[in-house]
Amino acid sequence: MKQLIVKIVAFIFKFGKSMYFNQNYNFYREKYEINSDFKFNGENIIFYGEGEIEIGENSYIGSYSTIQTSKNCIVQIGDNCSISHNVRMYTSSNIPDQDFNLTKSKEKTYGDIVIGNGVWIGANVFINPGINIGNNAVIGANSVVTKDIKENSIVGGVPAKLIRTKNV
Repeated sequence: MKQLIVKIVAFIFKFGKSMYFNQNYNFYREKYEINSDFKFNGENIIFYGEGEIEIGENSYIGSYSTIQTSKNCIVQIGDNCSISHNVRMYTSSNIPDQDFNLTKSKEKTYGDIVIGNGVWIGANVFINPGINIGNNAVIGANSVVTKDIKENSIVGGVPAKLIRTKNV
């Protein structure tokens, strides 16, 4: 009997969690320009900010990923993009050359993020503000993207560097 109760409670919890995430994802679709076939591929995916997010056809993003867009900034993701889990994209960041002990507001840098078509972004990637990623590029897992990536490039590392150019 206890096993049955545990299974029922687990089912109810899983169903409720799924409904919660779907409600959030529907809110994102209403707030931002997200193609109807874009797939939120997992849980705890967060899109936020006063800027814009535009996502093309046949793309997806994995669990625990975050896209932040500041006012007057945009994150554009092209068609046929595969974005793995735990990927972070931010259109604003603190400028490192400042004294963080001061109580005044921190100086920030801002920049759009533009991701071309057919891009594959591996797990645990961080994309800085102001980055352009060309069509058909691959960003290796655990990379930090600090500079623009040319099309057909395969990059990886911290910071992300060119590994090679695709043979296409």
